[in-house]
Amino acid sequence: MKHDLILARKAEELLNKEFYPTLKTFPKAEKFALCQEIKQAFYGLLKAIMLANNIKSKRRIYQDEADAYQKLLLVLISVACEQKYITQRRKAHLQLKLLEIGKLIGGWMKSSG
Repeated sequence: MKHDLILARKAEELLNKEFYPTLKTFPKAEKFALCQEIKQAFYGLLKAIMLANNIKSKRRIYQDEADAYQKLLLVLISVACEQKYITQRRKAHLQLKLLEIGKLIGGWMKSSG
């Protein structure tokens, strides 16, 4: 139970402290496209974590969903870098943070059986 709360806290912190400031630097043309996709993927990740934490009978389904959202975020960050909206250095930093989230999800999945 503690593990999933740490995961939710870290994911929320990553969104607020890293992703929102980064998204503010995207061009205006992307505010309602790629920025919105990234935000929606993050909201989906947080929602899946919360649902997995609270609905024990479907925990594995929501854990898989959280894992999928984490992987989608990695892809979206790569797209942003390819389009030159973020630097390679920023991409590497964000990917490292997302991989940490992925490891927490993986550990949670293993501990849940």
